[in-house]
Amino acid sequence: MYEYLKGIITVITPAYVVVEVGGIGYQVNVANPYHFKQDEQVTMYVYQAVSETDLSLFGFDRPEDKDLFLNLLRVKGIGPKSGLAILANDDHSGLINAINNDDVNYLKKFPKIGPKAAQQIILDLKGKISTDGVNESPMGSVAPLEGPLEEASDALLALGYSAKEVTKVKKQLKQMDIDTTDQYISEALKLLMKG
Repeated sequence: MYEYLKGIITVITPAYVVVEVGGIGYQVNVANPYHFKQDEQVTMYVYQAVSETDLSLFGFDRPEDKDLFLNLLRVKGIGPKSGLAILANDDHSGLINAINNDDVNYLKKFPKIGPKAAQQIILDLKGKISTDGVNESPMGSVAPLEGPLEEASDALLALGYSAKEVTKVKKQLKQMDIDTTDQYISEALKLLMKG
């Protein structure tokens, strides 16, 4: 099992980044690929998901984020892609508070999380995770990229949000003074959670 990869970001797509380590490029699924910069040196904490038909890596900036992801995977019915979509919102303390306060409506705002899955998350994790060391505010921004709003839209679709949801928040995002994909994604997730 891998604990972390230390290397350089060589490719950024809406769903994943490629981290080159010792001449080998590892495709790593991340919540917000545009949080990273091309040619940036990173230490990425990874989880390797193995199934009959797939072998994938999921990456996180901090060990605390990986731990929260692993807790989500312990919930019946939550797989790695759903867990990653839930962690795409930078406000992890809000997620933990929703779990600890039985806030089903907050949890249902995540893609592919219905009332039953939200209840299961609460049942399995309530009181078992704390807000110590989790992200409470958006991560740092990246340099402006070509078409950041379109890249953010693609990233939201890759996380599992519907085209209808993305189109709705895209209209609101166009009115904001934002210039990076990372900022667009962060603001879009906030809008989707209010939604």
